[in-house]
Amino acid sequence: MIFPRNMTNSRRCRSSETPERKPMPQYKYSRDDYYRLTNAPCLDVAKALGMEINERESDRKSWKIKGEQGLCIYREGNGWYRFSDGQHGFPIDLVKDKLCCSTEQALDFIARYVVNGVSEQVNIPRRTVPPEPEKPREFSPPEHDISPKRVMAYLIKTRGIDPEIVKAMIQQKMIAEDSVHHNCLFFGRDENGVIRSCALRGSTDVKFRGEAPGGDKSCTFAMAGNNDVLRLFESPIDAMSHSTFTKLLGKDWTADHRLSVNGSGNYESIKRYLANHTEIKSVWFCYDSDQAGRDGAEASSSRIFEDFPDRELSVMLCSPVKSKDWNEALQLFRVFESRGVTAREFLAPTEFRSIPPPECDEDEFECGL
Repeated sequence: MIFPRNMTNSRRCRSSETPERKPMPQYKYSRDDYYRLTNAPCLDVAKALGMEINERESDRKSWKIKGEQGLCIYREGNGWYRFSDGQHGFPIDLVKDKLCCSTEQALDFIARYVVNGVSEQVNIPRRTVPPEPEKPREFSPPEHDISPKRVMAYLIKTRGIDPEIVKAMIQQKMIAEDSVHHNCLFFGRDENGVIRSCALRGSTDVKFRGEAPGGDKSCTFAMAGNNDVLRLFESPIDAMSHSTFTKLLGKDWTADHRLSVNGSGNYESIKRYLANHTEIKSVWFCYDSDQAGRDGAEASSSRIFEDFPDRELSVMLCSPVKSKDWNEALQLFRVFESRGVTAREFLAPTEFRSIPPPECDEDEFECGL
């Protein structure tokens, strides 16, 4: 059978045609540009977002941001941390958190207002739509089946905490060492001794702190006492540093209750501890001496009086003046200790700020211990 030429050609053409390929995805930013954007200085990103630095509260480790619920930007590592809720990350995460936007939109923002050096101030509207709630994650503490040698060395030698206190917390299974990353693990146990939360702190030169996801914020690291005094701290290391000062003064460091709330904005753990310890009559806020610490103490103290109106609780504030927190004060004291300075001399009234109750005796007022 003879086919028409045009028909033969058409069939031959169709048989020789290659299938149509889908176009390759076109990425908006090259690999080099993506690297530049994600590594933009975190402080510059914060300024582009309209955030204001609190120069007075900033220290050699971080810049403090006004009106952002305890947000700080680290001078090393290009990261940020918010003490009120434990959120942390890198510059792109800060943009996504502030603007409630996608990763691509965050990259566009950094490309326009930070990396390319646009000088105009961005008018950032407040969030009108709350972010979608995260799906609850099942809590599981990191593996900790190794000897806590690194953690002990870090807490004792680097942080200056008394060895007896560190060993006691390890024996009580309140502290352990991460089997993989060798981080310090500070456990929050409930009334039955079950681990409900875990705060993490790096034990090497790499600055790291955070919390294991899915933890119960109402159940945090605590050092149970045997009297009617509860002292509140922003971190477990501060709580143990305060215990060290107490021992250096010749007092019983196990007498007072000490609770780490993991940031000045967490009130739930305070409420739970007070509800479970009806013997508590005196509450001391030993928070950091920055604005976030003062604001957190005032907010939580008001809620204490609201939630426990029938209990005659006295609430006081006690924070180091010339140091950011209690561990920074302890490390500074270790320097003066080598020069013959005693703990009582170091904890002079000029070194600490305290608001005591009217009936507080002079000795207790001197150092707030």
